[in-house]
Amino acid sequence: MFERLLQLPLFQGMTKKEIYEVISRVKLDFTNYQAGDEIVLQGDPCKSLVYIISGQMSAEYRDPHSRFILTEKLNNVGLIEAYNMFGMTPRYSRTYIFNTNGVTLKIDKAMLLNQLMINYIAKINMLNTTCNQYHQTLKLLRDFPEDTVQDKITKFILSFSSTTRGEKELRIKMTDLADIIHETRLNVSKALNQMQEENLISLQRNFINIQDIEKLYKRI
Repeated sequence: MFERLLQLPLFQGMTKKEIYEVISRVKLDFTNYQAGDEIVLQGDPCKSLVYIISGQMSAEYRDPHSRFILTEKLNNVGLIEAYNMFGMTPRYSRTYIFNTNGVTLKIDKAMLLNQLMINYIAKINMLNTTCNQYHQTLKLLRDFPEDTVQDKITKFILSFSSTTRGEKELRIKMTDLADIIHETRLNVSKALNQMQEENLISLQRNFINIQDIEKLYKRI
């Protein structure tokens, strides 16, 4: 257990003595999952800090207006939405599902605040985790161009993604995509077909597969 905790961002920089003190005060809930099991659901209250100890998973975002579903295949994810534990809407923004067998570590929110956050290093690590997500979102909104229809499509996908890496699958009607990015259906169709010709995406009816979102992101 000690070696596992050393690998987690929240505990990095702690001494062995400090980690042993954490283990003695804080309930650490390790849970085993099978492939296909849901870890948390979109809209559920974010009442725990959830670490992915092992396993591969996907994140699914469903548009509240039922216009699209975005699925991401995630690798090397440490924490699940720690930034949503606080604020006005402390709920998970996506559903997370294991693609393989996996293990999670959960720390109750009350236990986190009352026991773990009294440690200065843990507090700094938690702040760094939440601030990093904010900075990534701010950079995307501020710096990403919208000069072409392809730019708009890419920014739309990234704005609902949890990471700018990996494979994404978007289920959406072309008319809805056009409405969302304020373009005509014809312009969207031309842009998507051009992106497919450049091997950036693959298209099926009401379905867009992006094998590697970094290729879209880095071409800008």
